[in-house]
Amino acid sequence: MRFLRVLPALVVMAVILFAGLKPEPVPQVFEQQDKLHHLLGFAALAFTLRLAFPRTHAIWVLAFSLTAALLIELGQAYWPHRTPSAADMVANALGVTLGWLCSLALTWLRAEPRCS
Repeated sequence: MRFLRVLPALVVMAVILFAGLKPEPVPQVFEQQDKLHHLLGFAALAFTLRLAFPRTHAIWVLAFSLTAALLIELGQAYWPHRTPSAADMVANALGVTLGWLCSLALTWLRAEPRCS
């Protein structure tokens, strides 16, 4: 059953790796759309990692998520049509923070005593 908790985090990580390291960037429909992708993608990663590993200290989940974000940004330097950017890394970090806060909110909601 533990695999079912880890599966969403693995899927999110695979999508982030594929989108972040493919040779051509995702086509933009509106300006700065990639920042939204960074924010939501890393929010999903941090959130699913916290759900997958609830007993792991949050600092390890945050460190892993931010390290993955940094390595993916740096990896983009090796593709001719991709460039790493500080703005993307800020969006990644904000996404990690958002995902962590959402996981805290979910934990808090689960712990709330129910009135009958």
